[in-house]
Formats: sequence, C-alpha cells, structure tokens
Amino acid sequence: MKIAYLILFAGLCLFTVSTAAAQDLVRMTVEPQAISIGALYNGTTLIAKGSLPADSEAIVRFMGTSCELHMKQRGKVGGIVWMNLDSITFNGAPSVCLVSSAVDFKSLEANGGASIRMLRLSGLKGSVQIEASGGGHENAFEELLKLKQKEGLYRETLGNISYESASQGQKSFLAQVPIPSRLSPGDYMVELDAVRNGEVIARAEQPVTVKLVGFPALLAGLAFGHSALYGILATIIALLAGLAIGLVFQSRGAH
Repeated sequence: MKIAYLILFAGLCLFTVSTAAAQDLVRMTVEPQAISIGALYNGTTLIAKGSLPADSEAIVRFMGTSCELHMKQRGKVGGIVWMNLDSITFNGAPSVCLVSSAVDFKSLEANGGASIRMLRLSGLKGSVQIEASGGGHENAFEELLKLKQKEGLYRETLGNISYESASQGQKSFLAQVPIPSRLSPGDYMVELDAVRNGEVIARAEQPVTVKLVGFPALLAGLAFGHSALYGILATIIALLAGLAIGLVFQSRGAH
C-alpha cells in the first residue's frame, strides 16, 4: 500500500511539473482588459501579444461564455407559405467565437490535426447539444454557424497575427483581433494555443470584461430596475425620433 501511495505521489508531482513547464512555454498579455460599450461604440480591436516556442504557430481565440439559444426552424407549408415549424434549442454554444491564425488552418492540421480542428468553428459541433421539437435537425448546427457568422459573432481570420525574429528558442507574436460591435456585456476569455505538428503543446488564457457605460448603461438599469420609467422613456424617444423624421421629409418636400 505504501508503494502504491509513493507511485501516486510521484505521478502527481510529474503532472504538476509538466503542466507548469507547458504554461511557461507561452506568455500573453491583452489590451484592453476591459471593453466599454457606450453610445458611440462600433467595435474595437483587441491586441494580444506575448511569446511562444520558435517552432510553433499561434492560434488566438476570443471566446464568450456558453449559453442556451432558442431558435425557430422555418419551412414551407404545402410548398407555398413560409412558417415557423419547429423549435430548436442549442446548449453549450459560446456567445462569441473569434479564431485567429497567422497561416491557413489546413497547414496546421498535420498528422490528423484533431486538436487543431477542435479550435476552429467547425470544432464547436462536438460541444453543442441540439434539441428539436420536431426531431429533424441534421443541418441545425451548420445553420447556427451561418447565422452567427452573419452577425459577426463567429469568425475565422487569417493573417492578423505577426511574428518577430526568434531568440533563445522563443519568438514574439502580435495578434490584432477585430471585436464586433454586436457585443453583449459579460465575461470573455482570450486563449492562446501554441501548436506544433498538429498538436496543441501549450496554452495561456487572459480574461476580458465587457461592460455598458453612459447612456446604454442608464437604459439597461432602467429596464431591469425601473421598468415603468423605462417604458415611458422609450415611448418619448420613439415619438421624438418620429417627429424628427417627419420634419426632415417636410423640409425636403418644401424644396
């Protein structure tokens, strides 16, 4: 029994040392660490920089938290009228998934490259659970990808990571990740994966917080804390917007 404990202890020590060594292979910092969404927010660029082994490539991902998405599947009834047919629920899909690489992903998928494919948009399929009221959801995941890509929340970008000359077995990298304007407040994670020969050899992570400020924060506070006042304010804004549009058309008609 004592020998078994010694073997287990040695294994745990070896695992701890190897994990720490893998973490030391890569380093990363991100700017900004907090993104503020104000009235004029229209997207931004996140800068991730650091170092990784000289013989590896960097894949940088900007990831949102997993969430539950409810969607309606549309189809033709009688071959004529388009209607909502079935309800589809996606569990485990990240709210945002932005994947960046310096080179084409296919060139990184050597020796099978299963771990590399898991980092891509198509790799999300293994972690997303799909439930459909009608049962037919064979293409549901592909349709989800199309929708999220159209919204700018899912994206694969090539060429936005650059490297400097290697020194002492390490090389520096700089990733410029375009962050979409359609971003929700919450907690996000920036992931750096160093890949070599089709495998992930090391990973680093840095959290990023997104928050509402200014007028959007005021509206959100009213919506959740003072719903009646929010309704009145929304009505006033809609009336003023309608009045402004009417005045514009009247002035054009006068000419």
